[in-house]
Amino acid sequence: MAKVTIKNENKTVEIPDGSNLAELEGKTNIVFACKVGSCGACIATILSGAENLSAPTEIEKMYLDNFAPGQNKRLLCQAVIKGGEVTVEY
Repeated sequence: MAKVTIKNENKTVEIPDGSNLAELEGKTNIVFACKVGSCGACIATILSGAENLSAPTEIEKMYLDNFAPGQNKRLLCQAVIKGGEVTVEY
């Protein structure tokens, strides 16, 4: 099981390795609105463990390039945790 720590909630949630981070919906206060990478509701800063996430999708890259360039941000609905631990802040 992978572990995702949400810093501003002081909470760690376990989800299966290989899961999309949208699995956090209902287990945290992170808002997942569209779940397709177009609204930005689930944008978060990756504080640690970025190497444990999938590479950004093309849709995610376009969104981040336009709205959060160069800022260690991810759209959590597009990110898959390969395993290990990740710490995020929204």
